[in-house]
Amino acid sequence: MKALVLAFLLIASPVLAQDKPVLAVPDDISYVTAIANPISAAIAAYRVPSGEKVCAFGRLAITELVGNGATIGIKHWVVSPRPCLGCAPDGEPSGHTMNSVLGSSSAQWWNLGGWQRWALSAGMVALTGFLRHDANRHTWFQIVSGALIGAGAEAAGHLLRCES
Repeated sequence: MKALVLAFLLIASPVLAQDKPVLAVPDDISYVTAIANPISAAIAAYRVPSGEKVCAFGRLAITELVGNGATIGIKHWVVSPRPCLGCAPDGEPSGHTMNSVLGSSSAQWWNLGGWQRWALSAGMVALTGFLRHDANRHTWFQIVSGALIGAGAEAAGHLLRCES
């Protein structure tokens, strides 16, 4: 029953969205949280042994190309209004949320390992989504679709097999 209610709310959120002004503070912070995982992944790629750097950066490049290419393509072809006043009708999917997922599997956070590293990476994704919603930039459906596209792009990056 909870899943049905959640699905209803996610699907109905674009209809329920009212035109609201963009809130500057969560909007500005979401730019930082959206690039946290990709920057951490780039630093991790830089730190691998020299023979594996090309592969690590190649994996990150594939991830970025697939994620941003899919997002830009969908935004071009799908008209999905944003809930903010005066914003362009290109809200589907959330590019910030999509980018926050990229690099999450290889991000290195203060030498954390295992579930702690994954929890921090997932926390960055969730925080970005919440900030985009709180800033009145996206609906929950747009945020979830951005995260799913990011997860697919992250998986596509792993098609390039590295030694490590």
